[in-house]
Amino acid sequence: MLTRPKLFRRKLHQENYSKGGILKRQGGTITPFGFRSGDYVEATFKGDKVRGWIGGFTNTGKTKNVSIYDHDWSRIGQFNPKNVRLLQRSSRLCVS
Repeated sequence: MLTRPKLFRRKLHQENYSKGGILKRQGGTITPFGFRSGDYVEATFKGDKVRGWIGGFTNTGKTKNVSIYDHDWSRIGQFNPKNVRLLQRSSRLCVS
């Protein structure tokens, strides 16, 4: 089965700037952890291995996670980037 990843670009003009001229992050395709949206990865969690595609990330002071999706683009879960291994760079197709 072939599907395309649902990529979300940044919306620069949707939000107002907060104090100090900071604009809240919305969407984007590159994570600060070395992954891109649509990359095929393998994550380990409590001994189990999960394979899927990167779809987003959270990078705050408390949490640093990447979201992994299956081929139907429904979220499997959020995982620590230290437990995620890149298998294949994004080809803009999700092949199951």
